[in-house]
Amino acid sequence: MILQQSQVAAQVRTIILDLVAAVPSITAQTPAPALPPVEQRLQTLVEAMKTLAELTGGRLNPYMEQHFQDFAANLLAQHNRQALSSRQQKWMGVVNFAETELGKKVPLSGSHYRGHLGTWVRTFYPQLGERQEMRLVNGTQQPVYVYACHDPIVADGLTKAIEEFFAHPNPTVALRIAGAFSTKRPRVLVKK
Repeated sequence: MILQQSQVAAQVRTIILDLVAAVPSITAQTPAPALPPVEQRLQTLVEAMKTLAELTGGRLNPYMEQHFQDFAANLLAQHNRQALSSRQQKWMGVVNFAETELGKKVPLSGSHYRGHLGTWVRTFYPQLGERQEMRLVNGTQQPVYVYACHDPIVADGLTKAIEEFFAHPNPTVALRIAGAFSTKRPRVLVKK
């Protein structure tokens, strides 16, 4: 029995190594696949959820259940948004715009980090918009400012703001001087 298992394991290992060796030649020839339609992705998700529930006896991790629900809701929202709008709209956060549209790498820390880029745009370019959406940021839902990147004027303004931000030697100092970090709410004294 143990000998058979080790022979099977050796065969599986050989197959995997052959597949890994073939990956560079396969990826160089095939174009990137397109996602299937939303309806098909939703159907696949529902089937996967049913299978997973059967395998676990109906005891799924609550976080995983919530993840599936959020994913399905996002799929439906994306589908509805595309069906309802006559022209394609593209609402993006400033970091997402910088990375996908301009090819900038926005670091997680340092003087030119993600949070300061968003604060820079809100402080020096408030005319670009003030719409907020709840988005998943570092594992928690947070309000994120999103901008109408389908509008050429907004896209040009974001591009200018991002280029300015990265060209500045120390944006933290400029933001502090502009009062971006000052609190506008009166502090409330809490009695103990």
